[in-house]
Amino acid sequence: MAKKQNTAPLERGDGQERIGIIRKASWVGIVINFILSLMKLGVGFLCYSFALIGDGIDSLTDVITSAVTLVTANISSRPPDKEHPYGHGRAETIATKILSFIIFFAGAQLAFTSIKHIITPEVKKLPEFPVFYVIAISIIGKIFLSIYKKRAGIKAKSAMLIADAKNMKNDVLISVSVLIGLVFTVLLKIPMLDSLTALLVSFWILKTAFSIFMETSRELMDGVDDPEIYKRVFKIVKTIPGTENPHKTRIRKLNNVYIIDMDIEVAGNLTVEEGHTIAMEVEKAIRKQIIEIYDINVHVEPTGNYEKRESFGLNEELINNKE
Repeated sequence: MAKKQNTAPLERGDGQERIGIIRKASWVGIVINFILSLMKLGVGFLCYSFALIGDGIDSLTDVITSAVTLVTANISSRPPDKEHPYGHGRAETIATKILSFIIFFAGAQLAFTSIKHIITPEVKKLPEFPVFYVIAISIIGKIFLSIYKKRAGIKAKSAMLIADAKNMKNDVLISVSVLIGLVFTVLLKIPMLDSLTALLVSFWILKTAFSIFMETSRELMDGVDDPEIYKRVFKIVKTIPGTENPHKTRIRKLNNVYIIDMDIEVAGNLTVEEGHTIAMEVEKAIRKQIIEIYDINVHVEPTGNYEKRESFGLNEELINNKE
């Protein structure tokens, strides 16, 4: 019986294993996409398929994205220093943002070239049969990469790998659309369809680039994808005796982990040591139930305390009203 692959998220302290997963996935992507891009570009030029050339350009950008991922893994694994007290985890987010620009540029270039090819009044040749073999191989290769990188991304909690997996999934659809376009091109003997297919492929690439750009923007602006994380934190705080009114809570994402800042209220007659003990219990409980934690800062206030500058951050009322 085949051994089931473990895709459970890594626990804290497994940083080196996480980086190892990202590096391995990056090298797999580089090798397979490089082979596919050479095949598509070579056969595309030899067999007169502009759509296949466009698909080859897309695979070549995938080589670049995997290379960027590989370099970034080395940067993000560096420990905190005096210039970067929070560490270097945001390097992955920045790299993912760069990937969106690379993908967008490739899509725009393909779109311009496709339009030029369509309006050029020259005699166009029909694609030759070997292109179908290359497309079939490409579809198989991209399906493998999509599944492999998604599993690796989930296990390593890497938004960069998960974004690349989405890109591979889109590439499967691109290759299928190229295949369909080539079939109609050959059957109907209309070379123009090959160029139109390439243009449609370019639009899909542009859409993918925009999607990745928007996802990374939220993290760079200290936002979170899912506000449910706030509800989980408030629910955990309620289980700690002596705590009241968790508020001014700010949660931000640092690559694959969270940084939490929050205020809690305790009885005003407690000693500093007793208040500190409650705060430590809150932190301990959150870390126990939410493993993706980088740092927690709990500020203790006396019950009923009010400050004008507490207008920022979230509490239970605000997060429930957002629904």
